[in-house]
Amino acid sequence: MRAIVSPEISRLRAQLTRLARRLRQEARNDPESWTRMLVISAIDRLGNAATPSAIARMEDMRSSQVAAVLRDLETSGLVARHPDGIDRRVTRLVLTATGDAILMESRHRRDAWLADAIARQLTYEESKLLIQAGQLLERLAAPGADDPDRQADLKA
Repeated sequence: MRAIVSPEISRLRAQLTRLARRLRQEARNDPESWTRMLVISAIDRLGNAATPSAIARMEDMRSSQVAAVLRDLETSGLVARHPDGIDRRVTRLVLTATGDAILMESRHRRDAWLADAIARQLTYEESKLLIQAGQLLERLAAPGADDPDRQADLKA
């Protein structure tokens, strides 16, 4: 069954786009470029599964672009490469202490902006509602959210 696109859905998409754009503007204060921060963040989120190909899939980037960014990050001392313990053909990526510190500072800066914006613009009840909505948005953005079997499980 296909969902009907309503004006409310279009408005929600536009609102989410504006918020994402605003958070990205806050990231302009980062010492690193947006692309470098995407790759650094992907390495952190992937943990032990961080490989160049996993990053490319996660961030929808070309493998050549990921390779160039990784070379740059490695030269800057923000990322280190290690051979996989089982399959020597696989290269695992980890953040260095400096890379981790840059990521944490970037996240803190954007979190601080968002916390301040929420405190200034929303009531306490609205802020609680927004946090709850965030949990729903996370489900929508999760891998497999388009899987019909998963959708049937959620409706059961």
